Amino acid sequence: MGLLMLFIVLGLFVLWAARSAGFMQATPRLGRAQREILAKYALHYQRLPASDQRHYEHKVSLFVNDKVWMGAGIVVAEEMKVMISACAAQLLQGFPDVELMHFDRIVVYPDNYRSHRSGRMHQGEVRPMAGMIIISWDDFVHGYAQTRDAHNVGLHEMAHALWFENSIINGEDYFLEPGLLAQWLELATDEIARIREGRGELFRAYAGTNHAEFFAVVVEYFFERSSQFKEELPELYGTLSAMLRQDPATVPQK
Repeated sequence: MGLLMLFIVLGLFVLWAARSAGFMQATPRLGRAQREILAKYALHYQRLPASDQRHYEHKVSLFVNDKVWMGAGIVVAEEMKVMISACAAQLLQGFPDVELMHFDRIVVYPDNYRSHRSGRMHQGEVRPMAGMIIISWDDFVHGYAQTRDAHNVGLHEMAHALWFENSIINGEDYFLEPGLLAQWLELATDEIARIREGRGELFRAYAGTNHAEFFAVVVEYFFERSSQFKEELPELYGTLSAMLRQDPATVPQK
């Protein structure tokens, strides 16, 4: 059994390496209509220099073409694929070789839905055992329409997926630098304690749930209130910036 698992892991690594090296079929470039969607709606994309926009487009194309898109009571339109993929590209801007390969299915609901696992209404969730990211389209759109409230279900769920992906052995694992991750966990533990004691001043209370939710909530603030975050909690911001290999506070506003 152990030998079988070793061959499976090696096979996944070879597959990932071949794909990363370009030995497998190249991902098609985005079409004109898809790029127009980004130019019209993807604010983060619009703020990037041309060279970074090309990398961003490639990541979007990977998600649009390589993920299995499933509608739950809705037909998944091309605009939905492009914009949800753009959300992933925004988070993964600093990781050109990471595509969250474990999460091969993206399920889109028209609006919030009742999760069969929790029985509660959800705006989105990540199911690592099923390799699935679930998004409510209505809530996704609202998250990008309100760009300064630090409530963005797309970034929140993609952050969960990234958090899990880092420790899933599949050939693109452990991309978060271990030293930075250790520093992050130490700082996060302190901030979670402050939130639970009612002493947190920046992040909403839900960030105090656990380390996974803290990371997902903080990613929302990282992109939507980056300057405030950087000013009020510079060490935590700097650690996350180094860990994600990007600094949205320095991206020119358009």
